[in-house]
Amino acid sequence: MRALMVALAIVGVAGAASAGVGTTISGEDVRQTLTPTVPAGARKQAEEAIKLDLREQTGVAFRAERAVEVASLRHGPFTPVIEGPISVVCGQYSSPELNGGYAWFFVAIKRSRVLWTASDAPPSATTEAHDSCQAVGAAD
Repeated sequence: MRALMVALAIVGVAGAASAGVGTTISGEDVRQTLTPTVPAGARKQAEEAIKLDLREQTGVAFRAERAVEVASLRHGPFTPVIEGPISVVCGQYSSPELNGGYAWFFVAIKRSRVLWTASDAPPSATTEAHDSCQAVGAAD
């Protein structure tokens, strides 16, 4: 059942991956294409949010981080769509709890407010974070 819920959530997120397309502003003397950008502090904010979810916050290392801006996002198949722009930060982290391994993380941020986080680290051991990152084009 959980796999079905994750799959449905990904379908809801998949449409958001196209949000990197710029918006064209036209006027008498102006024609400019604006590409959505992730705020400078989004990665740091995402790292701090992930650390708060951990029992041991020291010794945490992050790698393969990617940040994208999406037009809309939904947290699950039965939740309403949240209009953006929304910054999504994805990547992997290692902590003493993981015994040298890495786990995927997903953080959704809107207007400098963390909407939610997901992690594939034990005890959850799901693929929600990785699958969500793939859906928005922020994972390999």
